[in-house]
Amino acid sequence: MYPLGFHPVRDRFLNDLSSRAPVIHRSELGVKYYFVDYGISSYFPLRSQGGLVYGTEGRDQDVPELSDEIPYDPFKVDIFTIGNVFRQLFHEVCPSTYSNSSH
Repeated sequence: MYPLGFHPVRDRFLNDLSSRAPVIHRSELGVKYYFVDYGISSYFPLRSQGGLVYGTEGRDQDVPELSDEIPYDPFKVDIFTIGNVFRQLFHEVCPSTYSNSSH
């Protein structure tokens, strides 16, 4: 995104601070994002049928399934969690931009 680099202390100026760094926008580069949290992962061996887990640990405590007594599908929790991340980072920050109420 910054083909000539930039100096982070000086609001995206070139490293020698002579001028603003040229920018290639994310949409032009096809940037990929990966959301990963290995700290509380569950391991499922290759070719396993998946499985259910127990536990209430996690960064997103809004997940209704979290339980120490009732098993739940961790993959569904991942989907719920990433949805909450998008809601908090995008929709709640700029609701009019990401709302479909105007359509």
